[in-house]
Amino acid sequence: MRRKHAGRKRLTRTGVRVLLGVIVVAIVLVIWGIHHATQPLVQAQTQSETLAKKYAGLKTTTGFYWTNLDKTYYTVAGTNKQNQPVYVIVPQKGGQLRVLKQTSGLSRNAVLSRVWHRENPKKVLQAALSVFNNQPAWTVNYVNQKGKLCYETLSFKTGKTLQSIQNI
Repeated sequence: MRRKHAGRKRLTRTGVRVLLGVIVVAIVLVIWGIHHATQPLVQAQTQSETLAKKYAGLKTTTGFYWTNLDKTYYTVAGTNKQNQPVYVIVPQKGGQLRVLKQTSGLSRNAVLSRVWHRENPKKVLQAALSVFNNQPAWTVNYVNQKGKLCYETLSFKTGKTLQSIQNI
């Protein structure tokens, strides 16, 4: 005696092909969306690295940061032709590049250690070198223990807190 399964339908080969086709199209659309969304940042990084190599003598790159305080800045970390570790800060809207020896201020790790020690964040979202009040400064964005967004801006040279925005 055969049992009938009410409401159950078996997928035919055509149905399986259609389902696989829909999955493939969805994956392609997601990949295209990610590529399309990140393209401006990739382009900014490429242009910033090119400018840093051409005008600041950067030989190799080891990092890239993007910040937007009152203006947008891109920072390229790397070594110059004298094998000195440097940061090159590139303003988005033109202007002079700033070249800073990494040894003339706090490292990214030193800044992160300070923020972790003082603020005990739940999660750090970004730590990047930028310009604040016409001076080089590290900006650290994090989520505090209450789940609120916070920003710390610290002097590149001294590590002194220049601005602190809490519980956004």
